[in-house]
Amino acid sequence: MEKEKLFTEFTPVTASQWKEKIIQDLKGADYDRKLVNHLDEGFDVQPFYQQEHIASLKYLQPLPGKFPFVRGKNAGGNKWRVNQIFEIKDPSEANKKARTALENGTDSLTFDFGEQITPDDKTLKKLLQHIDGEKTMLHFNVASPVGLLQSLQKLVRKNGWNPEKVTGSVHNDPLAYFSLHGRFQDEKPFASLSQSLKAASGLPAFHVITVDGTIFHNAGGTAVSEMAFTLAVGNFYMQLLTDKGFPADEVAGRMQFSLAVGSNYFMEIAKFRAFRYLWAQILKACGVKEENAAASVQAVSAFRNKTVYDPYVNMLRTTTETMSAILGGADMITVLPFDLAYETPTEMAKRIARNQQLILKEESYFDKVTDPAAGSYYIENLTAGLIEKSWERFLKIDDLGGYPEAFKKGFVQDIIEKEAQKKDAGIARRKVSVLGVNQFPNITEHLDKELNPHVFKPEEASQPGSVRPLRIYRAAAAFEKLRYHTDRFAQKHRRPKVWLLTLGDMAMRRARAQFAENFFGCAGYEILDNPGFTSVEDGIAAAKKEKPEIVVLCSDDKTYEEVALTIFEKLKDETIVVLAGYPEPLVEKLKAEGMKHFIHVRSNVLKELEKFNEVLQVDNK
Repeated sequence: MEKEKLFTEFTPVTASQWKEKIIQDLKGADYDRKLVNHLDEGFDVQPFYQQEHIASLKYLQPLPGKFPFVRGKNAGGNKWRVNQIFEIKDPSEANKKARTALENGTDSLTFDFGEQITPDDKTLKKLLQHIDGEKTMLHFNVASPVGLLQSLQKLVRKNGWNPEKVTGSVHNDPLAYFSLHGRFQDEKPFASLSQSLKAASGLPAFHVITVDGTIFHNAGGTAVSEMAFTLAVGNFYMQLLTDKGFPADEVAGRMQFSLAVGSNYFMEIAKFRAFRYLWAQILKACGVKEENAAASVQAVSAFRNKTVYDPYVNMLRTTTETMSAILGGADMITVLPFDLAYETPTEMAKRIARNQQLILKEESYFDKVTDPAAGSYYIENLTAGLIEKSWERFLKIDDLGGYPEAFKKGFVQDIIEKEAQKKDAGIARRKVSVLGVNQFPNITEHLDKELNPHVFKPEEASQPGSVRPLRIYRAAAAFEKLRYHTDRFAQKHRRPKVWLLTLGDMAMRRARAQFAENFFGCAGYEILDNPGFTSVEDGIAAAKKEKPEIVVLCSDDKTYEEVALTIFEKLKDETIVVLAGYPEPLVEKLKAEGMKHFIHVRSNVLKELEKFNEVLQVDNK
């Protein structure tokens, strides 16, 4: 039976025709300013896409499992490993927790011994007792990768595991340490790479070279920077080891990448697809066979966007992040517990982190369809944009002599810091929302317990080197620090009160009252709202009776012209008077009379709140 083609009677509409129609409907408004999104990644996102926008993309033709692996490594389904991290203090206790995780759906384990310890044969045996090394991926963060590999091979032989089925990795990324500390950990920092390749000869499927790209994301870099710098590190290791005589295919098969996955949902999906494409092209240029050019990529929840206040929102963040990683085709996913930013994760938090993946796999069937993002005009254009811009930056690093030289010259740090500052400025002005922190704070939430000061500070190298390192920090920390100071201040003194003096037009006074509540709620102040006053005298009398630290006048611009100066004159000696809004002609007049404080949509909220904390001496606990 011949298939009937629907809608053939309709004339196709081209992109240019759609754009012309949109411009007409804008009635004079600028198309680019109104509808085009200019991304920090360096390319633009159009308000609409259609078939012709992806017609020129050559990488769309290969199927999943085929070079250049944009559509993933697997042709049948979207399989990934569910990973969980265990910090090792007692190997026997860690073994019990790991086995419980395995019984509850985890199939990949990361054992973190830190940078100072490498387990001996006896410790490793205790740690992996009753764990099937052929079915479970095993990852290790240890001081000596070579020592770990030697001990692991002994255990593999003793347990009778098939070495070809033992998979996992040992953390071995000298340039990550260099980037975070400004110096190398050892005098011969790259010796461990070649030594590990030799030491792991009996574990052919085990990754012994790791590239940690999460550091670029968590230091504030864009997706383009994260991809370009991660690729540059991987390329440096490839060149280094192949120059030492190791076959390119062997080195490529031994390498594993870690990428952060943040809250920019569609961009993160595209990032994993674009990364596989670029790495496959690099490996092909190195002489690797096309069938061996697929990147092994672990996705790790971003740390930068997690919050201390309203922490359960972190579970929403990690849910969308996990979805992005899955749809982007990550091989392994590590979901960080929602409370990691401010405490040692609880067992409940670890369980929820694990179950987020399991629900998406076993109840939402995300593992059944390979590359479900394929063909999405929007995601395909994001993928193409990331490929182009990341490759440009990668080539720039190559021109500078490779990643180590580029880092020594400050090229990497300058870009990351510039991008981070732009993001931080957006958060400070609330152009970028961090739910529960700079937007819609829960004003009833107070932190009564004492937190480690490092919660609100960037991670600093304990022994900084001569090269400027990257700074890992949370974007919300600056807002949270001033709010935490308020909470600490309130334990010994009265919590600062913000009293809303509302009058005039109902719609405008409510809108500005809500704005003021959201504004000062970010600092943890107590907000006292009012239904509205019919006269200025009543409002002033009520304010004097309440005696708040701050009075915010909330009304319409016309009413401000009539009463703002009177209210300021009556209350300025008893409290801080703030005006919600910025009626420019009136503002200059009020400033001339001594009024200083105006809050509005263009305010740098962070700086303004820091000033209020200083005036109220909140920082002086």
